[in-house]
Amino acid sequence: MNLPTKITVARLALIPLMIVAYCLQGLAFWVCAITASIFMIAGFTDFLDGYIARKYNLVTDLGKFLDPIADKILVIAGLFFVTYGGYTDFIAPYVAMICSIIIIAREFIIGLLRQLAALKSFVIAADKSGKVKTVVTLSALTTLLYSPLHEVIAWLGFAELILATLLTVWSGALYLYKNRGVFISRDKEEKGGGV
Repeated sequence: MNLPTKITVARLALIPLMIVAYCLQGLAFWVCAITASIFMIAGFTDFLDGYIARKYNLVTDLGKFLDPIADKILVIAGLFFVTYGGYTDFIAPYVAMICSIIIIAREFIIGLLRQLAALKSFVIAADKSGKVKTVVTLSALTTLLYSPLHEVIAWLGFAELILATLLTVWSGALYLYKNRGVFISRDKEEKGGGV
């Protein structure tokens, strides 16, 4: 197991710690800072493992398998926290829930697109819009997890969450458009090839 993969595994290991911290927030309001800090560190490892893997050519099949799983679990956990915790309810009730559904739906759709592409021996390259979306989403969730400390932080996190959702829709649409050839059925390909 190389260094980038170990960092990915560390990100997975931070998620249970983050859940414990979240569950202990009832003890004191400042405990939210511990939850948010763990989330922020876990989010940073997402950038770090990819950077090291690309720079030093340490990309492995195990890393390619674990990294997206760790990313999705981290984001879904963060979305659950801000939705269940009602972090945006004083601004606009149900906004976090709606944004969460859109963000998670996009992940499922792109995941299915990648599986369909793999069945056709077609590789879908990572897109810059997807990376920007991930950074903004992780930033929004981190900010919202810190939001019990001050109302201004909550408003900033709310604005970031809206932006992250818009970027999610935009990047998802770009992925689907750029890779629309994946949806061509095999029957159509065979008919097009002639007999």
